[in-house]
Amino acid sequence: MDASTPTPIEVDDAIVMILGAPSDAPTLQGRVEGITRLEKLVFLLQKESEIGSLLTEDPDYRPDNFGPFSVKVYQAVETLAAADLIMDSSELSQSTEDMWESSQIVGTEADPYATRNFSLTQRGQKYYLALINELPEDTENKLAQLKNRFAPLPLRQLIRYVYTKYPEFTQKSLIKDDIL
Repeated sequence: MDASTPTPIEVDDAIVMILGAPSDAPTLQGRVEGITRLEKLVFLLQKESEIGSLLTEDPDYRPDNFGPFSVKVYQAVETLAAADLIMDSSELSQSTEDMWESSQIVGTEADPYATRNFSLTQRGQKYYLALINELPEDTENKLAQLKNRFAPLPLRQLIRYVYTKYPEFTQKSLIKDDIL
């Protein structure tokens, strides 16, 4: 990578990087379970990882009903799915703890164990590898550390971590009392 012309890393790239990051958990290889989890992982990538300094597009997180919220993350998911870089599917949650996302955050009671899951397509995996090759050498290791630390957590625990560490994003939260 030429230091004078850094590779632009936008919100959609951050999502691909999180999905593609290696993980110690086989169920997290090339995927993340839940839109809220994905959104919080992008937030933590920006706030707590050196990789956050590589972002050339600000996700513009703001306090909202369920803590830090970024319209850009939701738009990027739609763009990536339309470009066949990620698969956005709804399926039964691997964790009964994550049923909390459907009932508390999404507001659906019909299938409390369903969650939106995101995985890289073959095309997305190729894009991930091309992107990683353009970034500093240790980027993939740092991504893996972030993913291994936060992605396996039960959703409530992940949100509690974000709420505790970044209370300025909980001002409008509808679930703050339930989380903390």
